[in-house]
Amino acid sequence: MKFLDEITDDQIRDLIAAGYMTVDDLKSATADELMTNAGLDSDLAQLIAREAPFFIHKEFTTEERRLLAARKQHKKPWFKRDDYEKKKKLSPSWRKPRGLFNKMRRGFPAKGPVVQVGYGVPTAIRGYHASGFEEILVNNLADLEKVKPYQAARISRTVGARKRQLMLERAFAKGLKVLNPPVTARTDEEGKAVEKPTKEAED
Repeated sequence: MKFLDEITDDQIRDLIAAGYMTVDDLKSATADELMTNAGLDSDLAQLIAREAPFFIHKEFTTEERRLLAARKQHKKPWFKRDDYEKKKKLSPSWRKPRGLFNKMRRGFPAKGPVVQVGYGVPTAIRGYHASGFEEILVNNLADLEKVKPYQAARISRTVGARKRQLMLERAFAKGLKVLNPPVTARTDEEGKAVEKPTKEAED
């Protein structure tokens, strides 16, 4: 898209500060909104408003769309560790049931589902995000540079606010899809965009 080459780093910061965290957020924006909220000039705002709705990160095949739709309809149960509630020190995360007389291992319905063949995701979309993109965890700018256009970046929760802002700006410039951008952004006294912590970051 031509508008990605026309936008400068300062304009990207202005767009993020105005709430347009990724290129996807520009798809529903009008030229007037971009000029008012982000302070863009008329020509660039009209260019973005004209091209952004047609921006596509990845072309999905018919088979991929069918498998993704089928996976959404298939409700995978929560596999819990047997008798985890009996002791505080036990985690509910799955552990294979063992023991000759273990009721979960023997298939008693009341003990909950057991991990087995049939719950898995088709190989063609295994490891893909619900949006259909291959999810790549990024911890720094070097990791972000390795992300391909058909992949989606997830910024690690351990990344600080300043570095996350830089990574978000770089992803915006490359037209990458970010799975967990901050919800909103504000501007501090120095004019730099500062993110509002997301629920994920607070956890």
